[in-house]
Amino acid sequence: MIGVVLAGGASLRFGGEPKALKLLHGVPLAVHVAQVLAGVCDRVFLEDNGDEVYGALGLARLKTSREHAGKGPLAGMAAGLAAADGGRVAFAPCDLPLLAPSIYRALAMHANGAYAVSPSGVEPLVCVLPDTALMRVNEALGLPTVPRVIHLMEQIGANAVRFDDSRAFFNVNTPEDLASLNAGP
Repeated sequence: MIGVVLAGGASLRFGGEPKALKLLHGVPLAVHVAQVLAGVCDRVFLEDNGDEVYGALGLARLKTSREHAGKGPLAGMAAGLAAADGGRVAFAPCDLPLLAPSIYRALAMHANGAYAVSPSGVEPLVCVLPDTALMRVNEALGLPTVPRVIHLMEQIGANAVRFDDSRAFFNVNTPEDLASLNAGP
């Protein structure tokens, strides 16, 4: 199984500055997430927008195809699934630095794919998918309006797996969220 840190977003709430590079306790958010995936994956990639600033992270990189640029996280998922080469892919957004390997171990138990449901709701970008999902993802990306990730999960028959630890799913959406985490333990 490979891991893919999804970091290709526009980071609008961070003023367009790459959220994945923001520091949590001195370490970039994307590196925190990559370390989680490294605990369960053979290889970990960073999916980003191609900006060379991401090269400083030292992670193997994937770039979304030009035809899917600007189409959201499904475009990043397509890049990851294309790199799977007959296996499965564990996905994690770069702004969930408190995830744990145990979450991915639980998701990986489902052959058809699985996504997380936290106490706050559905977390479709925290998922493990078989590479066979690539066909459906590409079909969705070809639609005039790209569907939400959760709709794709339902279409491919991925299982919803519930987790009780809300802290693991703390989302760093704003500079204030990051400051809050940096102030804590």
